[in-house]
Amino acid sequence: MNNYVLPAIKDKFSRLFVLAVEYKMNFKAFTSLLCKSKFVNQIEKDEYDPCLEEEIKKTFSKIIGYEIKEDSSYGIYNDAYWAGKNYFDIFLKTKKSFEYIFLKLPLEEMMNLYVIFHEMDFSSLEMLFRSRVEELPILKALTKKCGCTLTYVSKATSIPLSTLKKYSQSDESLYKAEFQTIVKLVKFFDVGYSLFIR
Repeated sequence: MNNYVLPAIKDKFSRLFVLAVEYKMNFKAFTSLLCKSKFVNQIEKDEYDPCLEEEIKKTFSKIIGYEIKEDSSYGIYNDAYWAGKNYFDIFLKTKKSFEYIFLKLPLEEMMNLYVIFHEMDFSSLEMLFRSRVEELPILKALTKKCGCTLTYVSKATSIPLSTLKKYSQSDESLYKAEFQTIVKLVKFFDVGYSLFIR
């Protein structure tokens, strides 16, 4: 990442969270839209210059699918800004997709961590995130997020239940899954392929 644009990109990314709270967006819906946005796609591909070219109001409007009237996020450093800033730092540290990061540490939970972690060094939050990675494999996190069981996923995708149970034990086993299985999981959970890349 180009160090001269890093602070500006991180600030813009963080201010999107302030706007999401300001416009009373559902956190799951916002993070889902954010992950599918061109803005995040460019960040994940190390294409930073286009991210800075448009004003935040326009970027946010494109992400949520309707035009907002005003941007009052400048200069606000609240729990939402803190969440965005720390998600960006986790991304830089882990090189994982934002979809993966939000799955392991959902925005609602991150906002609640503000009270505990906002005055601590980033390393404390990083340790918490890394423990989540170990404790909650991707497939378990996806079923938890969707509120469904592996049995239901098996019936809906025609993936044998025994295979899903194996993949739900660790991310390492899921990373070894056949491509056809990953395609079925991507379609069923409506997530990106990047979630299944080591």
